[in-house]
Amino acid sequence: MSETATLLAAAYTGGPIVGTLETPVESIDDGYDIQAVVAEKIGKPIVGWKLAQTTAPAQAAFGLAEATVSPLLEGMVVPSDTVFGAGRFHKPEIEAEIVIELASALPGPSTREEVEKAAAGVRIAIEVADTRYADKPSQGVPGVIADMNSCGALVVGPLMPLEKLDALRNAEPSATLGDGTVVPGVPAEARPDPLAVVAFLTEFIGRKGLSLPAGTIITTGTHNPPTPSGPGRIAATFKDVGEVTARLAEPRR
Repeated sequence: MSETATLLAAAYTGGPIVGTLETPVESIDDGYDIQAVVAEKIGKPIVGWKLAQTTAPAQAAFGLAEATVSPLLEGMVVPSDTVFGAGRFHKPEIEAEIVIELASALPGPSTREEVEKAAAGVRIAIEVADTRYADKPSQGVPGVIADMNSCGALVVGPLMPLEKLDALRNAEPSATLGDGTVVPGVPAEARPDPLAVVAFLTEFIGRKGLSLPAGTIITTGTHNPPTPSGPGRIAATFKDVGEVTARLAEPRR
């Protein structure tokens, strides 16, 4: 495992290079063990958490019993209108998401209602999912978890009152790719419940002896099929509620 962890850590500290593993990570637990080593080697503070496969249909599709998780490290969370330099990502995919930000700490496993009381508000976000693998599907879910759960960056919009959450959940979501293609959202029944996702996270990280301090940002799952994007303006839109944008730079010539 140490060799694998070193390879993946090098992919992060050396830039978005292609990491390939001759032997895929064998188990979910191994994936999280490697992920922890990667985060430790990067050496930056945890500012939030990224969750994926946060709905029952998504988990069933991958044979999972629960959502997958990874920390968001300092520098991964950026404001709307950020321009990402050429070469920042290897294989970017665009996802429209809802973020919960905490006003007060959640020190242990918490209910959905306790999460609601602790929340400072909500943000619209673009998750730019990415991978360091030349052949991501061959690595399976454990390998993806090891690779920081395929998180490249999280672009967040302004903080909105928590009362906006219902409007966001009922709005029509979409993601705009760099070439202007609009990717429609998934059906309402396939979208995550952000407060329930954070409640699960409190239990998950409690198993690891961690907690969620005030100010933590949690992105709670995609509202559209993750879709590869080339350079150009990208966006996450929740119709009649708000939009967040960023730009992927043209490749260097």
